[in-house]
Amino acid sequence: MIMDEEFDLPQRVFVNWKKMGLYTLPAALVAGFFVAKLGMNKGRAEGDYVSAKAAFTKWEQVLDQRGDDFTKLKKLVKKHPELQAHYDTSIAQSLLATASPQEATPFVERTLQRTQQPYYSDYARTSLKINEERYQEALDEALSLKDKMHSDLSFWKKSKNNSTLFAFNLMRIATLSEQLNHKESELEAWKEIKQYGGWDKEQSPTSSIEHEGFKQLLSHFSIQETTLLDYIEAREEELRNP
Repeated sequence: MIMDEEFDLPQRVFVNWKKMGLYTLPAALVAGFFVAKLGMNKGRAEGDYVSAKAAFTKWEQVLDQRGDDFTKLKKLVKKHPELQAHYDTSIAQSLLATASPQEATPFVERTLQRTQQPYYSDYARTSLKINEERYQEALDEALSLKDKMHSDLSFWKKSKNNSTLFAFNLMRIATLSEQLNHKESELEAWKEIKQYGGWDKEQSPTSSIEHEGFKQLLSHFSIQETTLLDYIEAREEELRNP
């Protein structure tokens, strides 16, 4: 299946960049969207908090949805609703990364109901469609989200961190376009990423959007000495010279 392809990049590092771009809910987005606050109350509940942390740590290492650790974690989160804000996001992210949309859905939906963050909610719901392999719908939604964010001046005035969501959504557009073999759309997305990030040597950096989010994008998709820019260059070369 195309989603499982790996790419031979410089430095002989094998990275499934497409899968990372499609599925990852990066820490930068988690910080801006999935607000996780946990009040560590004293008393009997503290023991449950410790048990929940231990169960999550063990489960995260194997990601077995049918194992005892995950069952215990879900029971503790249900028993202590205040734990939901702390664990829902991480659980959803891990489940999405393992392509388990049905398991991830209740954790994502619960977080969306709690936060009510426009645009971030759209991004998260599109993640579920990607996991259901509804790629064309996901691409249409990502393109629509890009246009809505770009034209919403109030969105940019609220926080400079919003450029992170814009950057990761562009990455999603590029990888979805690659998945669907939409070459022109993919090329345009890579071009925009370079332009907004200030990495396009042929054009002046775009000043309408903060570059900070694109720095986070580059940092998130850099592995050892291989960077996202290496992959973009390789993809552009392949698309222009098939």
